[in-house]
Amino acid sequence: MFGLLRKLGQSFVAGATNTGNVTATVSDRLVLNWHGTLSQRDDALRMFPVIRDRMMPDVELGSFADAMIAAIHDDGMSPDNDMSNMQSIAMLWRVFTTRFDGDGDAVTYGDMIGFANLHAAFELHEQVNDEFKITWKVSVMRGKR
Repeated sequence: MFGLLRKLGQSFVAGATNTGNVTATVSDRLVLNWHGTLSQRDDALRMFPVIRDRMMPDVELGSFADAMIAAIHDDGMSPDNDMSNMQSIAMLWRVFTTRFDGDGDAVTYGDMIGFANLHAAFELHEQVNDEFKITWKVSVMRGKR
């Protein structure tokens, strides 16, 4: 019951303030609780390629994000503040750039940040030869308008 009331409160806040929450789990562990606006979303989207360019310039953005998320799966969020911020931005980038499959347009989950709360569940799937695949599902809780 209290969980439902908390979710309703978050939903109201998202609609009333043009902000939204993004929570994320990696293998069922809550690792992200971000609250922000559309401009803060844009900042995260702009920063992620810069981070990648400094750390691994020859790696595709999606692969870089997956590597950061896989590190969370293996070791949890980094105790280093800068690295944990980069891990958070990697998860946000994945959520914000994922197309919303309920609409034929080019709408992404990031487009919903001003009026919805989002939850991403990331999973790591081991592959052969020490490779891995990251999958995720994003759930939406719309705020009041």
